[in-house]
Amino acid sequence: MNLDELLKGVEIIKRKGAVEDITGITDDSRKVRTGYLFAAIKGEKFDGHKFCSEAIQNGAKVLLVEKEIVEDFPLIVVPNTRKAFSRIVANYYGNPSRNLKVIGITGTNGKTTTAYLLSSLYPDSICFSTIKYFEKELEMEATNTTPPPLILHRGLHNAEKKGIKTAILEVSSIGNEQDRVSSVDFDYGVFLNITRDHLDYHKTFESYLDAKTRFFMSLGEDKIALVNVDDPNAPYLIKKLKSKVVTFGFEKGNIKGKLLKNTERGLEIRVQGMGKEIEIKSPLLGKYNASNILAAASLAIIDGLSDSWIIDHIQKAPIPPGRMEKIDVPANISVFVDYAHNPTALFAVISSFREFQPSRIITVFGAGGNRDQGKRSLMGMVSSNLSDIVIVTSDNPRNEDPERIIDNIFEGIEGGKVYRIKDRKEAISKALDIARKGDFVLIAGKGHEEYQEIDNKKILFSDKKCVKDYYGI
Repeated sequence: MNLDELLKGVEIIKRKGAVEDITGITDDSRKVRTGYLFAAIKGEKFDGHKFCSEAIQNGAKVLLVEKEIVEDFPLIVVPNTRKAFSRIVANYYGNPSRNLKVIGITGTNGKTTTAYLLSSLYPDSICFSTIKYFEKELEMEATNTTPPPLILHRGLHNAEKKGIKTAILEVSSIGNEQDRVSSVDFDYGVFLNITRDHLDYHKTFESYLDAKTRFFMSLGEDKIALVNVDDPNAPYLIKKLKSKVVTFGFEKGNIKGKLLKNTERGLEIRVQGMGKEIEIKSPLLGKYNASNILAAASLAIIDGLSDSWIIDHIQKAPIPPGRMEKIDVPANISVFVDYAHNPTALFAVISSFREFQPSRIITVFGAGGNRDQGKRSLMGMVSSNLSDIVIVTSDNPRNEDPERIIDNIFEGIEGGKVYRIKDRKEAISKALDIARKGDFVLIAGKGHEEYQEIDNKKILFSDKKCVKDYYGI
């Protein structure tokens, strides 16, 4: 492929060596083949510049770098290889996002559920979610909430070739910070909420908020930002936007929702605005999910989908795995697995259970290792204040001491019946042992995940399977 074509839109400091065509692109030196462009990207753990020699040995024809580190070899020097490579990948695959309707969803909580709702509203779509990347005829394991550019643009390219018209993409703060979506042409940006999370990466809440905000600032004037004005950070976001803005919320907004029913069988809301008034039923559970339904319905309204289509497809939308997922068990208790892994999400889920008036709420949860330590005690406080019984256990300790993580959680515990059981399977079994008729058991933190990360190794583990094994089902 012609190198000049690939470099369109890339800010270049210096170009050295006469290279006209390349045979492929990669940012992994192990995957370099003869004639490739190799992008040397600085990561959290490794600096790709240290692997330039390996890339050359494997057949690289030109290097994309941030500094001149190799003599007498073709180089393209740029200010930021991560951002430049994102544009090069988009160019390599023919900028497929320009030919698709692309919907980006961001928020601390609710991205996956909203993505699943939208994939039901747009059945002929490709969806990149935390759980998996999927479209009608294909699905693959998700490597990140927001995929790296090579996976993303290749997926969009293949979808376009199949005639798919819509792409739905969860946009994480880290994915945005790392320029994974900087060369995607979004038509809609959906803002759900922002609360404390990922501060191990962003360091401060302000940096986290800015990472979310930058995604919306990239939307052009002819694009639409759909913003949840019930979130207290919405005014900060809106002030920075150059795109069109449509707001939604239960308190105010261009499109307003009203919660009509919230039961163990699901939700019913009224949606009113933009000349529409419709009532929507959903099998999703929990008051907080009403906001996700409202977000999806609002986008469908401004995109011109019919009332009957919106009502029918939201009602039929599947519950995402590990998102307030009820596990049928041969006992008179209700058992749920949920991905809640920060204080706000834990509060929302347990509070929702309270509205169903269970006999007791038993919460099993832990906190991830090598992640924001400050949220651990807050999760302990939330769980102990809202639950009748708490069992603190391991989540994904990674290479931290699980006992130390549990100690951090206990710093926030404010009374009540609390157990400390490091082994997650034992903790789940304990919860089911002590549960009695009418109790709700919440197993929080890992949701859909089918592994535990211990000592930086992934070990097969599933909360859902633990429950089923306990009952022999």
